[in-house]
Amino acid sequence: MRYLLAVFSVIVMSKIQAQEIVANKGKYFDYYHMMYQLESGKYKVNSNYGFNEGGQFEVLVPKQYFPVSAPNCKENIIIRMPRSENEAKKQALYEKLVAQKEVNVILELNPYINLVNKKPLKVELQYCNVFFRHRSGDYYDSL
Repeated sequence: MRYLLAVFSVIVMSKIQAQEIVANKGKYFDYYHMMYQLESGKYKVNSNYGFNEGGQFEVLVPKQYFPVSAPNCKENIIIRMPRSENEAKKQALYEKLVAQKEVNVILELNPYINLVNKKPLKVELQYCNVFFRHRSGDYYDSL
């Protein structure tokens, strides 16, 4: 039984560690991005918020499933999609999420983070929210 528990712990920890955070140099400061797998049953789309003009929507992830610590957050990490002119890509992603599909997304952890350690890189969230990565006015699904 201990052996199975040890193997299970290694599998779970390797999955958490697999959420690599990448620092991208910006003009004034670094931007921290990560790929995150939204797993069916471990997130919900905020139906009260819905899909708004400009492609805005929210996804709620229980804190225990999110790989970046958030000491000031009590319940959910809120992943927000910023507004932009192009809604098509966002609408397709939203529909997958509403259908509770497993989806890999790219998140931008700025601006609400603390840099805990530079090498090895470790950050923590100041609050309960992060954003889907945006670039050139649209959702950007690459690190």
